[in-house]
Parts: sequence; C-alpha cells; structure tokens
Amino acid sequence: MDKNLLITQQTSPEEVKIFISKLREQKGKENETLKLINEALSFGHQFVVNLFFEEALTNQHLYMNDNSNKGALIDMQNSVLKAGFYIKKYNLDMWLSRYFRFLGRIEDYKKNFKKSISYYKKAIKYVEIDPEPFRVFELEGFLAFAIIMSGQVERGFKYSKKVYAKYLTTKVGINLKQKDYFTWEVWRSGVAIRTITALLDLKYTFNLKDALLWLNEVKIELNKKEYDFSYRKIELTSLKERLKLN
Repeated sequence: MDKNLLITQQTSPEEVKIFISKLREQKGKENETLKLINEALSFGHQFVVNLFFEEALTNQHLYMNDNSNKGALIDMQNSVLKAGFYIKKYNLDMWLSRYFRFLGRIEDYKKNFKKSISYYKKAIKYVEIDPEPFRVFELEGFLAFAIIMSGQVERGFKYSKKVYAKYLTTKVGINLKQKDYFTWEVWRSGVAIRTITALLDLKYTFNLKDALLWLNEVKIELNKKEYDFSYRKIELTSLKERLKLN
C-alpha cells in the first residue's frame, strides 16, 4: 500500500475519505481498499468507544447524585455494553481494561461484589495494554473496596492501606501526582472514602481516631482552591457526618 494512504490517529475524517476514494478506483487494489476501510473503522470506533465511556461516567454521576434513579444505572450499563460491542467487533483490546472497569462499577452498585471482583481482576490483567497503564491505581482501589464488601473485610482493609500508600511511595504514583494532580487526588481520596464507608456499611469495628486522621489527611488535599473536587468533598462531608453518629 502507498505509504501516503496510511491511516493514523492524526488522520482527519476528510483525509480518510480522500484516501479511500483514490484507492478504490485503482484496478486490483480492492483488497487494499477494504484493509484501509477496516483501519478507518478501527480508528473511528476507538473514538466512539470513548464517547460511550464518557456517557457511562456521566450516567454514573447521575446515579451517585440520586441512587433511587435506577434509570441512570440502566443507562450506564447500556453505554458500557455498547462500548463493549465495538471493542470486540474491531479487536480494540487496548480498551478492554476500561470496559471491565465499568462493568465492575455497575456490579458494585448492584451489590454483586463477587462479580465486581472478577471484573476488576480482568481490568488489571489488561491494564498494561491500556494507553494509560497507570490506571492500575484506580482499579486496585476499586478491587480493595469490592473485597471488603464481599465479606473479606480484614484482607480488603489491608489491601486498601497498601494501595493508598502507593500514591506517595512508588514511581508511578509520584509521576502521576506531578503530571495530573487532579486525577491523582480523586483516585487517592477515593480509596480512603470508599474504605471507611464500606466498614461503616458492614458495621465493622475499627479505630475511629485513625479513620478521622485518614480523612483529615484527604481533606487537606481536597481543599486546594485551584481544583474542583466537588464530588469528593460531598462524599467526605457525608461520611464524616456518619462517623459522628457512630
């Protein structure tokens, strides 16, 4: 195939159309044309897949705002399944980790924690081929939460502490903080908030003083004025109110 007809992530849709129209008019180039079309479909559907993930995340936020809104959870699941269809059809394996990540979150909301554990483990398995392999940090945090909620409280609690520490003690964690502070803090704070919430939900006895110290450490980072951590701040406030009642 002519090197000028190669499609990359930077190729615009208009250029793709021109490439294909040129090639299909050349006798004997039918197979190359079909190959080019398939490449275009693959690149195009990577964009579509990520739009479905964004749609899923937005519906997730709607459900988080009001967990009686079962329609939002259904819409979230439908968006993820649509993404999964394109991932499988076009062999977009680099997005499998995020696909399983969203399936795990859906099962968390349904309280099917054995299923979510399975999905998070699959997500971690594929995270190395994700365009952003550092996402393993978020996945490990979700996995720790699901382990606690499945009834393996001590194991999950210990894992949560280990995952939380990685944000400041590993090269990947330190690099993420420097390059994308917002993501670093959203994920890091989520580990503490979900862990203590899970312990409360399960009525598990824990050291209240230690829990408050952990949450106050999180609060310091969330109060940095140049960032909008509104979702996390609401979660933190709600959790601290629950702790005062216990």
